[in-house]
Amino acid sequence: MRASCREEKPFSLGRRFSLGGNKRYQAVYRRGKSYPGRYMSLIYQKSSRLRGGFAASAKVGGSVVRHRIRRRMTEDFRMLRRELPGGNYVFAARPAAAQADWRAMAAEMRALLIRARLLP
Repeated sequence: MRASCREEKPFSLGRRFSLGGNKRYQAVYRRGKSYPGRYMSLIYQKSSRLRGGFAASAKVGGSVVRHRIRRRMTEDFRMLRRELPGGNYVFAARPAAAQADWRAMAAEMRALLIRARLLP
């Protein structure tokens, strides 16, 4: 492996920021605090490490639509991660997200984090 591959990129969101498997998602859903929005819901659980997870059920749309929405949420989270405190974050897309544009979803993610008092 080349040295450049191992270096941390300033805004990368690698596996170490991933929530991981189904057990962690279920734990966050059970023990976390939920903040609903129009396009997505935030479920937050305090933790020392910063991890994010992104979910979009079949109700949102077909696989192409679901993956597009998850990529958008991942990108927005990646850009905000330096401002966020440690914790397990799950962003669950709602069916209205299929028709939302990128700016509206980004604004909603920021608004949910502010409502949860995780961003100033």
